[in-house]
Amino acid sequence: MELREWSPLVDLVNQIPSTVQRGLLFADVSITCLDVVDEFIALGTNVGIVFWYNRKTSAVERLLAEGSPYLTCVRIISTVEFMVAAGCRQGTINIFQIPKEAPPDVCVELLLRSKPTERYTVRGIHRSKVTDLIWSKNGMKLCSGDDSGLVVLTEINYQLRTCESREICNEKYEVVQLSLRKDKLLVSTTYRTVICTQEDSVKWRVTQVGKKDRKILSHFGTVFHEYQKELQVVTTRSGFRLWVADLEGDVAQTLVFKELIKNPVQEVPILNPSRHPIRIPTTFGKLYTFQEKCLISVANDMLFVLDLDQMKIIASLTRLRRILDISVNKHEILILESARSLVRISTLPDCSQTTILFKNVDLFTTIDSDSQIVQADECLEYGDSEQPGCSSKSGGSENEISLGSLDNTVDSVDGCQPKEENGLESQHHIIDHLKKLELFDTLNKMKYDDTILFKSGRKMKRKSRREEKTAVNSIVEIGQIPKEYGCSDEPDSVEKKLNN
Repeated sequence: MELREWSPLVDLVNQIPSTVQRGLLFADVSITCLDVVDEFIALGTNVGIVFWYNRKTSAVERLLAEGSPYLTCVRIISTVEFMVAAGCRQGTINIFQIPKEAPPDVCVELLLRSKPTERYTVRGIHRSKVTDLIWSKNGMKLCSGDDSGLVVLTEINYQLRTCESREICNEKYEVVQLSLRKDKLLVSTTYRTVICTQEDSVKWRVTQVGKKDRKILSHFGTVFHEYQKELQVVTTRSGFRLWVADLEGDVAQTLVFKELIKNPVQEVPILNPSRHPIRIPTTFGKLYTFQEKCLISVANDMLFVLDLDQMKIIASLTRLRRILDISVNKHEILILESARSLVRISTLPDCSQTTILFKNVDLFTTIDSDSQIVQADECLEYGDSEQPGCSSKSGGSENEISLGSLDNTVDSVDGCQPKEENGLESQHHIIDHLKKLELFDTLNKMKYDDTILFKSGRKMKRKSRREEKTAVNSIVEIGQIPKEYGCSDEPDSVEKKLNN
């Protein structure tokens, strides 16, 4: 497994306006939170707008939220429809129900009856900033936590078009991370980690993970993870330690990565790394499941990929400027580096984008070390007048990347075997490694368009009012009937529609 950044997310960032008008004043737009699924990316901002980005068509819609304009958390779940939950700084939660596109074989009548985007608004439950949200798999339950320690369950009835919220527990300390699995909810606060088990429709049983309380308040994460073929609770502790507990909160094992963190680890290559020195991590933070077998943890604006079964650190990303938020989806990781910078690292390129690395994709194919078959480089034939032997040659346009200039100390003659048979495998890996280093070094030196470079702020041409109106997605508040569905402005006609 080799992670890397395949291409910059220039098209997405450029479609986010730099400023919006609030009355007579203009406010700068900053991305504050994000979430990603296969088809869409949701970006929460400090102006109360969720930008809904279609990864296939590159179109962006705007979902306007109520309450405080500063959004702190956004989560997506894909079921029959897309459900997007956005929590804000004042505690209000906006839930958007976005219909999916109908398949092309559906009859025309059903296409004409397509529903608009609907919005549920949860008010008066959270009194402070919403710190985390988690959906159930069917999209009918939403758990939320705030920085005062309150954990709330919101159940949505799509037939009656109502939502009901009730308190699960109150830990009195800031909620750092939530993880939901069937009837069990993991809640990690700055003080401790608990397992909330639903016993009936109203009552929840709270069990603490481990018997020892934390000595200091810290932002430790927790997640359900399959460890040694069993579903376990994994939570971070100080000193690069991980607790592995059962579903009842009893700690069975402590995994220590303190010494492993000091060993050299494969660095995830990115196109625009930070020039600042590498920071020294202190402890693991939040946890995310990656490709079902690995865990991702964030520590001091650095990212680590952990393999618990083999007890090793697979990869690390230390050249980021900051990590404001992170979202993991299958084989890809989307990182919010700053208010106007997104980084996508993955084991595979994004199908909706082209990348400069496609021509050199053979360098990143994983080869089994035990395999006896090694992919040979191209061997050019010489004429009778030329010296016999093997050589490498790079040609083409001036924008092509030359991969043949290697150090003389390494046998870089393409197609020729090294003199020592015992060093064949090691020298082959050295050659591949040097080729990769030269490729990424060339990528960093190439003169790209200035729009893909990291900048603290970027001025963009302001759109006309007509364009802004067409870009905003029409949202129907639950309990109201839009005019385009046959309702007149008279209250009597509206009442008759509701009664029917």
